[in-house]
Amino acid sequence: MIINQDIKDLHNELKNNRDLRNKIKYCPLCNSNIADRTVTVYKELIEALYAVYVDCGKNRRHEFAMKEIRHLLSRNNYARFGDLVRFGGLVYKFKTENGKKKKAKYGLNMKRCKEFFSGQRQIPLQIILNPITNEIIDSYYVNINNFPSLLSMLDKDGIYDYEKDLSQQTAFWP
Repeated sequence: MIINQDIKDLHNELKNNRDLRNKIKYCPLCNSNIADRTVTVYKELIEALYAVYVDCGKNRRHEFAMKEIRHLLSRNNYARFGDLVRFGGLVYKFKTENGKKKKAKYGLNMKRCKEFFSGQRQIPLQIILNPITNEIIDSYYVNINNFPSLLSMLDKDGIYDYEKDLSQQTAFWP
């Protein structure tokens, strides 16, 4: 049918043409928002991530359900925690053995978190998403120096070292 081909052509055009997508903003067929979406991390979310990193290190785990870290997060941070999956590979969605993602289950890449908090790794501060493909089409990277309040806390208290805690214990670390 011609109509189906026209719809496929429109979909491909909107998927690949950023200027057109942002100019018309809404899909002419279903009225969904198709304008590029900007997502930004903020200092409180990064501070919450550090609290979760320390909690995971002290409890010798790297995967958790959101209810297990609820006490470490404000209402806004709890709602936005999943956004961190897209920011530098510090947080990931937990998957079962058959590869299915579990709702409200996350994990931390402890090595990458430690690198970020010690200033050795950059993460995107802001990303722009294509809402049709859900791909990151642009990003702006920063390091820990862009979060002065967290940096001053780390300078005063020192960065938490989960590996040091591990070497002092004989329990298995996954």
